[in-house]
Amino acid sequence: MNSHCQVILADAARHFDRAWTYRVPESLRGSIEIGSLVLVPFGTRKEPLRAFVTGFPEMPPGGYDEGKIREVHRVLSNGPVVTEEQIALASEMKRRYYCTMGDAVNAMVPPAVLAVGGREVRFARLVDTAEAADLLDSGDLRSMKQVRVIELLLEHEEASCAEIRQAADVSQGILNTLAKNKVIEFFNRTVRRDLSDEIEETEPSVKPAPTGAQCEAIEKIEAAVMSAVKGKLSEFLLFGVTGSGKTEVYLQASERVLARGKTILILVPEISLTPQMTRRLVSRFGERVAILHSRLTPAGRYEMWQRVLAGEVPIVVGARSAVFAPLKNLGMIVIDEEQESSYKAEMKPRYYAADIARIRAIMNGAVLVLGSATPQVSSFWRAENGLSTILRLPDRISDYGMADVDVIDMRAEYARGNLSIFSERLAAELTYTIDRGEQAMILLNRRGFSRTVICRKCGWQMRCPQCDIALTSHRNPYGGQSRMVCHLCERLARVPAYCPVCGSEEIMAYGAGTQQVEEEILRRFPHARVLRMDQDTTRGRFSHREILDAFERHEADVLVGTQMIAKGHDFHNVTLAAILSADQLLGTGEFRAPEHAFQLMTQAAGRAGRGLKKGRVIIQAVQPDHFVVKAAAGQDYEAFYREEIVFRKRMRYLPFGHIGMAQFKGFSRLDTEDAARAFYREAAQMIRRYGGTFADTILAEASPAPIEKIRSRYRFRVMVRDESAENLTRLLFITADHLKRPKGVSLAIDIDPWSTF
Repeated sequence: MNSHCQVILADAARHFDRAWTYRVPESLRGSIEIGSLVLVPFGTRKEPLRAFVTGFPEMPPGGYDEGKIREVHRVLSNGPVVTEEQIALASEMKRRYYCTMGDAVNAMVPPAVLAVGGREVRFARLVDTAEAADLLDSGDLRSMKQVRVIELLLEHEEASCAEIRQAADVSQGILNTLAKNKVIEFFNRTVRRDLSDEIEETEPSVKPAPTGAQCEAIEKIEAAVMSAVKGKLSEFLLFGVTGSGKTEVYLQASERVLARGKTILILVPEISLTPQMTRRLVSRFGERVAILHSRLTPAGRYEMWQRVLAGEVPIVVGARSAVFAPLKNLGMIVIDEEQESSYKAEMKPRYYAADIARIRAIMNGAVLVLGSATPQVSSFWRAENGLSTILRLPDRISDYGMADVDVIDMRAEYARGNLSIFSERLAAELTYTIDRGEQAMILLNRRGFSRTVICRKCGWQMRCPQCDIALTSHRNPYGGQSRMVCHLCERLARVPAYCPVCGSEEIMAYGAGTQQVEEEILRRFPHARVLRMDQDTTRGRFSHREILDAFERHEADVLVGTQMIAKGHDFHNVTLAAILSADQLLGTGEFRAPEHAFQLMTQAAGRAGRGLKKGRVIIQAVQPDHFVVKAAAGQDYEAFYREEIVFRKRMRYLPFGHIGMAQFKGFSRLDTEDAARAFYREAAQMIRRYGGTFADTILAEASPAPIEKIRSRYRFRVMVRDESAENLTRLLFITADHLKRPKGVSLAIDIDPWSTF
């Protein structure tokens, strides 16, 4: 064992983010490996810092005074917590994203994995359940986050603080405030690592015979796995209509990859939304599958990670962060529903899982398979231009084929005096579906009861004082008055009896949400059983699975929900799918809006008629002749693509160009704006200095973000466009590293952001 090691600090700033050399004391030389987590002294800090071991140099770097090289303080891990491949991947992420090596490694190995063992864990419970329920009913709470914690504990009685923070999406500060107000109380409990709750037991499944198209796809993937070499990308786009059996292609291709002694990584948009996929994997491969996702308990995540790291399981399935799973000898990486925005991280480092998957495929000589019925425009363009190979599944497995789709012109409905949420045709179809014992799925991509509250007399709108958006009306599930909720900061407010501007009593709710749809169905069809699936009903750790399982067992006739109900579900008794407000999907202002609208409408329509009964789809729109609506109604992706790719090329959007965004946030509007303007001046000077390199770069002046304020923080941004993502990265990173920002102003850089709001 060498007497020196190199480490990267887990929490380094960019200006000292590099490899540091330390002496390995004699007592630790048998316990440190590449990938080990250690504590090291650094600078003048009193406490040692966490660091990851990246190598063992034969000799210290030139110029080092041997007497001044400090010793590793302590080893924190039993063996490596990251692999050599992950360390190399972290270096590549630092080059591509505005992050440090430590940021990248910490994204791969969550703190829970580094810290969890059999130990005392802090739990919380309600002090008095009756008083807590009364508090919800009173309307006195001012934070939706506090509401979510109380609702969670009313349902589950007690839970670990880590699980509550994760499931309710709250900070420890929210829990501390509730404890201070004697709403909840903390207590300790010893927990063991136990995976019994993490993996659902399933019966072994029977492998169906593949169709001709499936068989061709499986054989081409297997041939590519056999011929794949390190350093070269082998990529497929599995393009199949909804219900064409893409999952079965993944499963049977996986069997062949496993037979060759290789491992498999399967990514899904959100594991808790696709329990059917995980069940099929477990039923086919049993204990050879590890499931990694955000709703695992810390102990469960630790145990899963250790099993993968030890090479005990050859298949990993999980959401975005599972792309970093420490699998060795990778043979195939699958990205299911590759069009989903959830594959793009919105927090530092702002990586895109498909890019990470491509890098890992090249490093390992693995095959990458992207699957979708509605692929991203840029993914389909890659296939058309030879950067990947397209595999087509043109037909549904069901004998009834694609569902029949009708577009309802809501202008005609309004002209006839029908101002309700449902067109006459949809109301009739719902009656028919429920009476026949069949099921329906209804999509409205807006949670809450109504979009906002306005004064009909003067036009005043109820807005969040901390964010630059309107508040949304929500029904109180525990009775009492409706409450207004900010969907950005979760602030609660009561609906005023009088307009604060003109004093009028004509306060009205405007625009429907999923709660209103649920209420309207129950009013029209009192005998119907309705389930609602949106962010408000899926706070619990197993809420998604419980709702979907109940619907699959036909404990409800209608499932109402936001976009989460459109993703990959396979219910054979669903014969009716409805999209209530197609137009709202088109008007977001993002250049990807047409693509997202088409994808969501097509995916939602694909939920109907997947069994032995013909499916029917109703799309309600005020713009029925819009090319996106017409293409979605025809389930014609290529018609949509032909129209959209012309627009993208003309505007130099992806895949013909890239967008970079430098976003500043701060409590002082003046300081935040000044920082953004200084960034613009520095970037403009860089472009002038290196004119040839940035000849095609378009730099926009600093401006407020479309939503200028969120959680009392002002937001300004500088947008840059270029055909080269590398040019954008170089310009933005160098500018950011040279910029002196005011205290209290943060900077985030995003290359090809999914949202610029």
